[in-house]
Amino acid sequence: MENSPNDSVVLVPLQLQAFILNDKVANEADDKNSRIIPITQPNYTFLRLDNFLIQSDVLGHSDLHNAAPAATNMRLTDLGDQPHPTPRRNRYGVYLHWILPDMYRSGVVAADSVDEKRHDKERERLGLPPRTEPPSKDSGDKKNSDTPEYLQPPTRWIIIRRLHMDSVKEELKKYFNEYEAWVLESDYKWDLDDIPVTFDLQTDVSPFVVGQKGEGVDIEQQAEVFIGRKTPLADYQPGNQNSYTDISLLKSGNMFFADFQLHNANVFSIVDNFKYLDEDDKKKLARGNDGAPPPKPSEGHYLDSATADYYLVGWHSTDSTDPLFDKNGKFTHEDKLKAIYMELKDTGTSEVETFLTDTSAVRMCLHGALYDVHWGMNTKPEAPSDKFSVTLQDDSLPSMAVGTSPMDALITYITARRHKEKDKDVERLEEDILAIDSLLHARDDGVEGQREAKDMVYNWNFGRVQGGKHYFIAGQDSKGKPTQPDPKAVELLAELNINQQLVDACTRSAEQYRWDMFSIWWKYVTDQANFANRNNDLYVRQTNDLAEKLSKLEDRMKELNTTMREVKKKMKESSLLEDLKTSTLPFYFQHRDPTVLLGGVESGWPSDFNDSGTARLSSQCVTKTGVPGDISNLAAQVTTKFPGQSALSAVETLLKEFWTLMPSNTADDAVAEKDHAFPQFHDKLSATNDNKYWRDRWENRQPWFPLYVEWAVEYTHIPFEYWDLSGQAVRLSAPEKIRYGVPGVDADGKPETPLWEKMKTGTPAAAGDTCLLSGRVLILPQPSFSLAAKVNQLFENTPPSILKEHLDDDERTWVQQHLSKLPFLSCPLNGFTEGLLTLSAGTHIKPENKFITSDGLQSTSAIKAAEFPLAGLTNERIQMIQNNSALTPYSVQNDYTKKDFCPFKPVTHGQFRFTKFNVIDKFGQALVAIDPKPLAGPRQHPPIYPAISDFYEPQTVTVNGKTHANTVLQNEGPKCEFMQLPPQINQAARLNADFVVRQRHLDDEGKKMPPKPDTVSSYWRPVDEWENPIWGWLVINYADQGIQIFLADGTFYREVRVGGRDGAIGEPKWLPFVYDDNIPEPGAGDSNEKKAPTVKDNKQLDELIEKMKDANYLRGLWIMISTAIKNMPPSPSAYSQFLGSIVGKPLALVNMGISLELEKPALVNQSTKTSVASATPERYLLAQDARPPAPSYEFRIKLGDKAREADGLVGYFKTIAEPTVEDNEKELVLNNVYTYFFNEDNKKPAPPSGIENLIPMDNTPDTSYPKLKPFWVAPFPHSGGHYDGPYLSPQQYRDLRNKEMKVYGAILDPFTPVHAFSSFLPAKSLQLPSWTWQDAMQNMVAFFHAGPLNVVKDVGEFSKDGRLTTKSMKDAPKRDVAIPSLGVGDWNWLQPFDVEGDEFPSYNAYGIERKGNVMAPGFEKAPYTAIEGFLQLRRPIMVEKPEDDTKAEGTRT
Repeated sequence: MENSPNDSVVLVPLQLQAFILNDKVANEADDKNSRIIPITQPNYTFLRLDNFLIQSDVLGHSDLHNAAPAATNMRLTDLGDQPHPTPRRNRYGVYLHWILPDMYRSGVVAADSVDEKRHDKERERLGLPPRTEPPSKDSGDKKNSDTPEYLQPPTRWIIIRRLHMDSVKEELKKYFNEYEAWVLESDYKWDLDDIPVTFDLQTDVSPFVVGQKGEGVDIEQQAEVFIGRKTPLADYQPGNQNSYTDISLLKSGNMFFADFQLHNANVFSIVDNFKYLDEDDKKKLARGNDGAPPPKPSEGHYLDSATADYYLVGWHSTDSTDPLFDKNGKFTHEDKLKAIYMELKDTGTSEVETFLTDTSAVRMCLHGALYDVHWGMNTKPEAPSDKFSVTLQDDSLPSMAVGTSPMDALITYITARRHKEKDKDVERLEEDILAIDSLLHARDDGVEGQREAKDMVYNWNFGRVQGGKHYFIAGQDSKGKPTQPDPKAVELLAELNINQQLVDACTRSAEQYRWDMFSIWWKYVTDQANFANRNNDLYVRQTNDLAEKLSKLEDRMKELNTTMREVKKKMKESSLLEDLKTSTLPFYFQHRDPTVLLGGVESGWPSDFNDSGTARLSSQCVTKTGVPGDISNLAAQVTTKFPGQSALSAVETLLKEFWTLMPSNTADDAVAEKDHAFPQFHDKLSATNDNKYWRDRWENRQPWFPLYVEWAVEYTHIPFEYWDLSGQAVRLSAPEKIRYGVPGVDADGKPETPLWEKMKTGTPAAAGDTCLLSGRVLILPQPSFSLAAKVNQLFENTPPSILKEHLDDDERTWVQQHLSKLPFLSCPLNGFTEGLLTLSAGTHIKPENKFITSDGLQSTSAIKAAEFPLAGLTNERIQMIQNNSALTPYSVQNDYTKKDFCPFKPVTHGQFRFTKFNVIDKFGQALVAIDPKPLAGPRQHPPIYPAISDFYEPQTVTVNGKTHANTVLQNEGPKCEFMQLPPQINQAARLNADFVVRQRHLDDEGKKMPPKPDTVSSYWRPVDEWENPIWGWLVINYADQGIQIFLADGTFYREVRVGGRDGAIGEPKWLPFVYDDNIPEPGAGDSNEKKAPTVKDNKQLDELIEKMKDANYLRGLWIMISTAIKNMPPSPSAYSQFLGSIVGKPLALVNMGISLELEKPALVNQSTKTSVASATPERYLLAQDARPPAPSYEFRIKLGDKAREADGLVGYFKTIAEPTVEDNEKELVLNNVYTYFFNEDNKKPAPPSGIENLIPMDNTPDTSYPKLKPFWVAPFPHSGGHYDGPYLSPQQYRDLRNKEMKVYGAILDPFTPVHAFSSFLPAKSLQLPSWTWQDAMQNMVAFFHAGPLNVVKDVGEFSKDGRLTTKSMKDAPKRDVAIPSLGVGDWNWLQPFDVEGDEFPSYNAYGIERKGNVMAPGFEKAPYTAIEGFLQLRRPIMVEKPEDDTKAEGTRT
């Protein structure tokens, strides 16, 4: 054994917990108390490949049908001992378990970008063994492993029991010593044949998967390996070197291994059953020698009652596995402690400071104590689990809530119990949390702007998947406009990005195909029909096809990467590479599974578990005189058994402290002496809401440490035809929200047929489409800890002025002090979505063996036993899987041959109810929400009525005048047991939203351009970063009742106003200005750049203007714009003045494209045990996959929302479905404008009569809400699963994606984003960058018709040099005209003149001479002149706020 010569040791605290198991603890069958689960251990037989025994999970759910009373519980009674089952007396007693520190649960992994030396340094600082070899040069581009490396836990433990001898019957004291000690070897390995027959295989050893490297893994032995050995200290002898194996908490194949006592017996826990041997027992032990059967583990004598104290000492068996041991002295002790989330207790001594800066080698010694544990055979201790169980089964108040996230579920839980809590402090806390609800939502999701927090609530329900990489040229001008590279750079950048886009697509596809290879392997080894090799040809074809796909993809990615390197080389030669930066494309999203919250149930995790642990030196221990000699004798015995073990150099000091801190020896209010400190867990920070219990005392109370949840639901699929995207009101939430729902009323507001009837008689009928789903999920401490963290962070970072609107200072302080009184547990229903996809999650065998090589790299090899060459599953094919094997397909393990529905659901849309919900703690205590015993009658289980978040609440329906939840089965009474899952795509997808422009189809002379090679016909494309998508502006002119049209750069173009013979007057272009050909092209940049005409063609604007000449059309636009402006938020504060009384806010005209894209190929049914009827899903996700009679999905989305001030959509136009070159700039279908703003009071259900061009979107969702079909573009053409064509070029891939966009022309507020709402994906926002409208705002001016006015002085003759142009309109005129003053502002009078040869009047501008005194009116001398023209404000409509103007606000005037 390797030992350190150094005696320095750091003492690391552990918390011990003790659980009493006896008949009384099991409770009775008819009560509502908690249950004790039978021992369910991993069945590693399911890892065997012989005889097709493998299963998707080696651990089954706990069977609680007969958990109570003890006489029917297999954990407590040997039911196989017939005819009279006998108690398993060896399992009764004290179960002692210790919580391992966080350092052993956290791994280290380095990205490829991390330098190897830095990675090595971090590994060594953490205490991982150094890599024996440098990374090999032929290891490819990947330098580091993406597999986390973990510290090995301590594997040597000494458990000391101090028996209170006065608690032992006098006649039995002779069989016991006051102090007893055992040695526990966590890594001691047993083969099944070597385990003594007197051992209990479920409580004396633990099953374990022993890791092996390479392909020669012996799978057959995995079901026969156990670890853990407990030996009395006096009898201890170490095993030989082959008796031990490496163990790691998170690489054991069992996620419960560290904390679940039933799975780590004699590894990280023991059972003390107080067994003793009398003379007869000793004789029985010898029966094996005379041919008689050995005694059973339960035979013997046991104490019926006793009181004991326990102490634990642990250490790493070798220096090399101790994370603090640094033989080369590379790091200070402080650095090493920080690396393992520890800190040294500061007692103010110089010794501590000196130690922290020292670099000498030290060892770690772990220790913990638990005092006054009372064992009684016939006594039931106080059990918090019983109280929680009764609460969970109480129907009067919901204790369970279902939401989209822990925060959403918590708010739902609090709302459901509002004003009904018995505990006043809890009620006060709940009210305060509701008061800061919107602020917490913002904190929970990082939403900017608190007014958007609740609007974006559904975004919490989605996980993110990387969307890909994007390159750009860094830099921008003073207004934030991205740098526009020169044409050559633009071409290179475009080539780089389209290649990267295709590489990302290939990578994502390859991941799916690698899992598909695993799926084929799994289906082969789980189907017993393959045992006779009857289906090999099918598997050979499938594996060949996948192998070809993967090989082609790999080749293609190499080619694309080579091209990208060449492009970067060219950019480097052009000095562009230094400005090249990378960003990420928008994420793909996939909905998360619902989250369940249990209120009033404590988590069990120490409140300081996530904090740094507090270590000490031996000199800081608390000891006193009078320690009995037994302590020193015991310490001497320990050091004798482990000679030279430096980690135990402080064992005597620790044992003396153990004795000192016994409650009988130290007062509760004792204070440690100077320079000394109590160990960390000698305090009252228990995991309860009142912190009144000592953590190192048993306190006559069972521990409660919930570890995981086992759940099962009954899911009923509701046909997609029954769902509607609209403003839906749910059962308990009054406000309507945009979501998919099953409405209880039809379009006319009349009651619909209840869903429970429609499922039987509707079209299509779907009463039988019900399946059972189940799963298991760990309960982690983060949700309850994160609530406190969020509240504290919220109070620290939110301005006091905002906080005071919700809570005053005193109340905020009270909330922070009492948050621990609001206990709850939460967990997602992991595995729900996978079940609908015919996939299983669990611990299962994988055909590859993944391990870390000596040079620190990840390596995989195919397991020899997993190869089936006759089926095409060769070593080469298996290695293609590359660890994409986390989920298993259903294969034949679920039988659907007699079902008439398909178990595979590419999209979730249905309702579910719970059939099982069990919370299981580390010692096997269980809260059972639903009694597992079946009921008599049609209902198999009793209902449970959780509080339901508004996202999951069903709609309502009225039947016979009563309101019911609209559910698949009728609920009795006002409560609802069904949660509704609106349509959710069951794989990652995203809404693409971009401003778009036309591909260039015409040359400068307007002639059709020939298509470029390697391109596909895509009419639209997204704009580049430096392109302005705005093609015009609309400004409402209140004074003239007209709408003014401006070009993209803000140049006035035309006006259409109400009046004239036909009701609408279209003014000539540019009037009253003359277009100036010397104005730069929009986006041309500085004035010294080449000049070009602003407008070559305005067909799109002209088409719109022609429509506006229709009086009703113009009136409709007027109503829409004026109504919308009233609902808009204020302009940005940078624009301080807005002439709202004269003209409306400028509205931008743009084209935008939207599409719905899948991340990977569409998933398919993974159940092979199906019939013709059950093999085909209700609908297919992709249109190209659809096969009759099943169509494909088409989803509605909602653009904009009038109820959200933060949305800028005013209205939109549809476009021609497939425009051609002949439709250039005439693609918009302008006949109808789809809008929410269709009447002046905005309350009527429809626009005023005669306004046919306004289509109210909310009233006509079937025709107004865009419909999107999901798409996925394969990175290479294929059909029927076979590669059959040339590679797709990057240009073709780009164009094919662009072709999927649905394009709309939009009228929008340029300052506010437009949103696309779907409820199946997060809201997608699209906003114009500020630079796109800043210049335009500076060019727009306000003017309106005025006159006739009488002036006393004529305006004079027309000045040709002073002709008013689009360029000179903001210049100060040289002449004035005397008219009454209009107040503050730089006003011009625009006077028309009839100039010979001009088709339309020409204008001169005049300044306004302020004449007369309006307070003392009078007549000027004649003659008078009557003039008629325009009044124009020289400054822009919107003026940028001066930097020093702190008073100006961005508000309407």
